[in-house]
Amino acid sequence: MIIKTNLKILAILTCLATSTGAYAQVVGFIRPELSYNFPTISVPHNPEISLKDSFGYSLAGGVLLGAQNEHEIGLSVGILNFSMSAHSIQGVTTFSGMVKTIPIMANYRYYFGAKGDPVRFYLAPSLAYTRVQVDVTTYGPSGIAWGRSTSTDFTWAAGFGALIKVANRVDIDIGYRFQGELKESVTGTEIRMHTVYTGVNIRF
Repeated sequence: MIIKTNLKILAILTCLATSTGAYAQVVGFIRPELSYNFPTISVPHNPEISLKDSFGYSLAGGVLLGAQNEHEIGLSVGILNFSMSAHSIQGVTTFSGMVKTIPIMANYRYYFGAKGDPVRFYLAPSLAYTRVQVDVTTYGPSGIAWGRSTSTDFTWAAGFGALIKVANRVDIDIGYRFQGELKESVTGTEIRMHTVYTGVNIRF
């Protein structure tokens, strides 16, 4: 269901980009990325809980359209793991755990400048369905308790960055992305994220 929805979004974006008659300039790409993520978390009744910054990984692919390859349409999937720990307000019960997110994103980029330029800046809005898994272990006077909750939520992201040309069909990608509110529906946990990333963009 998630993949089908993102494919529909991708098809709509492709139709919009190709409506200018630039379809003949299609170029494919694949882009593995490494990211460093700065999450903020809000957990009902546990305001002290926080997530630690963490590395993440993703793989994107799609097409470049337009006379200057200015439109990029694609899909990406990533894996992000965050550890958390906090004391309760009373200082008695300790929480520890892990939050795992798997975002599947429909991405669009608009590149400034001309293809072949050594550096091209871009803007990058995205729509995503993200699977969130929260594993929590509670240590307290009554013993140890363990729990897991999972849910899938729709969210959005927006960012900017630059492609730096290093070879005929290879670029270094650097950028920043903000992900809007992501809510885990079982516990009410809310996550927002600032991300800096780099990757290798390979065109074919």
